[in-house]
Amino acid sequence: MRRWPAALTLVLLLAGCGGGTGTTVAPAWESPSPSAPAPLTVKEAKARYLAIVAPYNTALEELEEALKAGRPWRTVRGLAGTVASTSAAHAEQLRATAWPAVAQAPVAALLKENDVALRHWRLAAKAGSAAALMREIRAAAAHDGGTQAGKVRTSLGLPLYRDS
Repeated sequence: MRRWPAALTLVLLLAGCGGGTGTTVAPAWESPSPSAPAPLTVKEAKARYLAIVAPYNTALEELEEALKAGRPWRTVRGLAGTVASTSAAHAEQLRATAWPAVAQAPVAALLKENDVALRHWRLAAKAGSAAALMREIRAAAAHDGGTQAGKVRTSLGLPLYRDS
């Protein structure tokens, strides 16, 4: 029992709460907050958008190829997991980017649709059967965001995405 007061005193001293130099540090809430980054130019946004969506598009194409080739459902399930992780990563990057005004609404719509699809991709990645896997892949595909992505591309002056 007696160790607690001594240990607490030691922790407070090591943490800098036990007196010392008299230097006052402003609390975090008083420090100036960094300003939001300026929106990208349309030219910068084009390159950024393509870089963000490339891994997702690649993962999706690999999954589609595996389905067409009739690969085992457990293999497809692993690829659905890759689609889920790249979808989550690209959504995070899309949200973190300061898009030019012309692309903000289309990107927001794409993210909304992506959020629905992502839930299904995650369920597909955990599917316990081929039937459950295909049900979730179909549900994700129903929210593929193709229309919304097309609007993002149009707003940035990019050609529409064509599956290879």
